[in-house]
Amino acid sequence: MRRLLAGTALVIAVVAMQAVVTASQNDRLVGRWEGKLSSIQGERPTAAIFKKSGDVYTGRTLGLRPGMEIELKDLKFEGETLTAQADVETPQATLTISYTFKLEGETLKGQGALEFGGQPITFSIELKRVSNDTESPLMSAQAARGAGPAAAPRPPVVQPQQKQSPDYFVGQWNFRYIGRESPLGSAPREGTVSFTKRADGRTLDAKVSGRTASGAYSESWVLAFDETFRRFTMTEKLANGAQVNASGDWAIPISIHFTIVPLKVGGHNLKVRRTISIIAAHSFSVTEEISEDGGSFVRLGSAIYSRL
Repeated sequence: MRRLLAGTALVIAVVAMQAVVTASQNDRLVGRWEGKLSSIQGERPTAAIFKKSGDVYTGRTLGLRPGMEIELKDLKFEGETLTAQADVETPQATLTISYTFKLEGETLKGQGALEFGGQPITFSIELKRVSNDTESPLMSAQAARGAGPAAAPRPPVVQPQQKQSPDYFVGQWNFRYIGRESPLGSAPREGTVSFTKRADGRTLDAKVSGRTASGAYSESWVLAFDETFRRFTMTEKLANGAQVNASGDWAIPISIHFTIVPLKVGGHNLKVRRTISIIAAHSFSVTEEISEDGGSFVRLGSAIYSRL
C-alpha cells in the first residue's frame, strides 16, 4: 500500500510539473525574442528573454552598448502592454531605463526612455519571438547577426544655448502632445500656448488653447523665475480643475528639470516627472513620466513646441 501511495504521489508530482512547463511554454511572453534597436546612433541587433514564475515575470535584454546585458525589473504584462525598468551603472550615475511595449501576435514593438544629464533620450525596439528558450546567452543573437566591431564614436555636436531668462518663452507657440490617457488629461492633444510677461519682469502668465478628440479645452499657467538660482516655480490650472505645483531647475542651459509636488486627481495618487529640453530659439520639447498609486514610473508622453 505504501509503495502504491508513493508511486501515486510521484505521478501526481510529475503531472503537475508537466502542467507548469506546458503553461509556461504556452505563455504569450515567455521565451526568446530577437530584433533591432534603433536610436540616433543607428540600428543594431538586440535580443530579450522573458521568464515566468507563478504570476511574476522576469527578463533580461541586451543593453545600449555592445556586449552589455541587463536585468529587467518591475515587469508588468497587462492585456497587450508590457512595461519594465532596468538600472544601468555608468561612471557618472546610475541610469534608469523605462521600457514600454505593445504585443501584436509574435511581435513586440515599443521604446526605451531615460534621462542623461537632464536630457531625455529615447530609442525604439522591435522584437519577434524566435523560440521558447529562456536559458541561452543573449549575446549569441548579436554574434549570429554579425554585429561586428563597435562603431567609431560620433564627433561632439555643439548645441546652441539660449539665455536662461523668462524672455525665452515670451510669445506664442504651437504644440502637439503625443502620449497616453491619464487622470491629468486626454491625449493626444494639440493647440497653442501664449506667454506674456508681467511688469515685474520675472513672472509669466500662460494661456493654453487646445483640442483633443473630445473637443476644445483651456488651461492657465503661472511661472516665476529666480534669476539668482536659475529656478522656476510653476502653478498650472488644468482643464479638469486640478492644480499642479512644480519647481524647475534651469542651472543647465539646455534643459529644465521639474520637480512636481505629488497630487491626487480622481481618487488617484500621482507623481509626475517633467523635463523641458531647450532645442533652439524657436523650439523646445517636453517629456513626462507618471507614477499612479505607488506604481513604477512609465512614459506619459512628449510634446514639441514651435514658436509662431
